[in-house]
Amino acid sequence: MSSAATVPPPSPPRPAAASPVAPSWRARVAVIVAGMSAFFTMYVTQGLLPSLRGVFHAGVAELSLTITFTTLAVALAAPFSGSVSDRFGRKRVLLLSIAALTVTTLLAGTASTLRGLLVWRLLEGLCIPGIFTATVAYIGEEWPLGQVPAVTALYISGSVAGGFLGRFIAGLATARWDWQVAFMVLGLINAAIFVVVAAWLPRSTRFRASSSLRESLRGLPRHLRNPLLLGSYAIGFGILFSQVCSFTYVSFHLAEAPYLLDLRELSLLFTVYLVGMVVTPLAGRLAWRFGQRRVFSYAVACSALGMALTLAPSVAMIVLGLTLSSAGVFIAQSMATSQVPLFAREARSSAVGLYVMCYYFGGSVGAFAPSVVWSHAGWPGCVALVMLVQLLIWIAAVRIWPSRSQPGSTQQPVHQPQPDPQQA
Repeated sequence: MSSAATVPPPSPPRPAAASPVAPSWRARVAVIVAGMSAFFTMYVTQGLLPSLRGVFHAGVAELSLTITFTTLAVALAAPFSGSVSDRFGRKRVLLLSIAALTVTTLLAGTASTLRGLLVWRLLEGLCIPGIFTATVAYIGEEWPLGQVPAVTALYISGSVAGGFLGRFIAGLATARWDWQVAFMVLGLINAAIFVVVAAWLPRSTRFRASSSLRESLRGLPRHLRNPLLLGSYAIGFGILFSQVCSFTYVSFHLAEAPYLLDLRELSLLFTVYLVGMVVTPLAGRLAWRFGQRRVFSYAVACSALGMALTLAPSVAMIVLGLTLSSAGVFIAQSMATSQVPLFAREARSSAVGLYVMCYYFGGSVGAFAPSVVWSHAGWPGCVALVMLVQLLIWIAAVRIWPSRSQPGSTQQPVHQPQPDPQQA
């Protein structure tokens, strides 16, 4: 939810110039693999945690930091990555980000201690936001307006696929060799992606650099005084908290008796993320018909039902529950994302950047904080925690989001949202 498919800021207004010429199919392939690159490694250790416990002889709380450090770094870098792209150029920032992510991923495979791995995981997280902000801005500038939604959908599909494949490939490589080889393999794949993007993505022709980084960041303080935005930021925090908590601790749950799933089987568990490729195109249509608040409510209910099903003793029921939970989270994230530009009266890119920061900060907390619950109440305790957080974000949405069905509501249908494909 895999993702999504992080939530990129809206593309800046097009400069007044001749209509762009549609790039070739090679450029579309470059967009897809760029989306894959951004989410190959973000949550790669999620399915490896039971194995890493034996390697580093560390507890659940310490091992969860391999996810927390990366998502926290993404959260810290996200509000500024769009501004860097605005200042220095889309393709340049995209290639530098992929190159830096490739190097840090390869070096993570050389770590011999948990502390060393955490350092490289932190640096990986700092590289990731530049990929998705630059890619989405490039799409908005270089493709004709009528083709932007379709090309953006390709990017989202690549991001969902990357979130799944990163976990899946890492699980298989670790089961066959070890976790260090898994990082090396993913680093080499990212290196190949760098070559494809460098060769096949045309240079920007419509990019206009901002005057300074300070100008790009000037709108941030005003958003922090907007209660509608603050409430939406809290909702985003809760959405990724729930997803990361679910998939981090269900790996421990299924690795223990009576299930005793091995790394290959745990890797296959993440195929449920592919549901994001199905439900995210539906989210915009549902919102257009029923309104964001109502669809969000149904999505949270679907996710809560899925979490309840994971308490069943059957692995098949647990997988079904995780699938329903992921579908609900993907749709909920779509609704939350689409509200932020509506509530931001100006500087919408920075408003969405702050949303991304809160969203990934929620993922960081969702990886680490529930370890206390896990140690005392196991998987049922984690399920109860997730459902409590989902209840709170539903209450927040009902209280702060307007409904189109209410008389006098000014909410208007928005373009199909661009959800995060790589949620947890």
